[in-house]
Amino acid sequence: MGMPGRVRIIHLVVLLLGLCLTGAASAEVYECRDAAGAVRFQDRPCAGMEAPLREAVDAPARPTVQAQSGEHFFWRASAGAGELYLLGSIHFGTAQMYPLPEVMMRAFQGADALVVEADVLNADPMQTAQLVASKAMYQDGTRLQQQLSPQTWTRLQEVAASLGMPVAMLNMQKPWFVSMSLTALALKRLGYSEDQGIDAHFLGLARDKKQVIELESMAQQLSLFDRLSTAEQVMMLEQTLDEIEQGKAFFEELLSLWQAGDAAGVQRLFDEGMLKSAAGERLNQVIMIERNRQMSAALDALARQGGEYFVVVGAGHLPGPEGILALLRERGYDINQY
Repeated sequence: MGMPGRVRIIHLVVLLLGLCLTGAASAEVYECRDAAGAVRFQDRPCAGMEAPLREAVDAPARPTVQAQSGEHFFWRASAGAGELYLLGSIHFGTAQMYPLPEVMMRAFQGADALVVEADVLNADPMQTAQLVASKAMYQDGTRLQQQLSPQTWTRLQEVAASLGMPVAMLNMQKPWFVSMSLTALALKRLGYSEDQGIDAHFLGLARDKKQVIELESMAQQLSLFDRLSTAEQVMMLEQTLDEIEQGKAFFEELLSLWQAGDAAGVQRLFDEGMLKSAAGERLNQVIMIERNRQMSAALDALARQGGEYFVVVGAGHLPGPEGILALLRERGYDINQY
């Protein structure tokens, strides 16, 4: 069961945000010195240095193979001339999650376009780096350590060291980004990868073969956190440090529910981690409710044009009384789970 008063950031990383966070978080980082002797961090070995061997990690437990019949985390919504095939995505995954059920693949192959939160595979690396720097890094000389209590800073040093991340690099980042980056890195060290996520899988299949439509953009998703106060961001980070070791158990439970098509179970898992504190309610409003309304309106506009659209959004966005499925029903859609 969820811990009272806690916000589980893993829910944002895995269930809600289509951000590609681990490009910076999970890469090897090297502490080097330039010609003047100043310390700098880079993503390649220092001059004259060979890349170290990666620390071996245990492969994640093989999830139960998803049945090829029965209900999946997959719905068809129809109204008028248009049809939406809605698949809830887990943004991190493993190779054992594939192949996906035939009903999903047939719908994808027959769709006129793939619709995603953000097309992270088509993002320009340089522009992405600049965007992350502008939204997630301090630009005025502030450092993370100044925002944290001595106890939290010490705990951050311990967790960062266990994950192989230089705390000096984290010191330049805002608390919300450190929170999400550590969570994403911890998942990757457990053997889960955004490259094996459901949205990344279909973006790869669609490349140069099918139109890709974005409901949002990486800039919009990163801008969500500008609305959080420093105190709220620090609270996110503190709770991440407390719960980061629970990632494996959460992910295994989520996979089981997702593969069973258990929308109520996924909604329960989300509620346990997000709706037991004022901070969680605030994040739910910003990250979930407002975006669900915007995305359901955009999907409705697409469907009203006619055609078939294969929609992949974070699994947390679909179920629940304020989820996209409920909002589309309110707009008159007939919805069936497959």
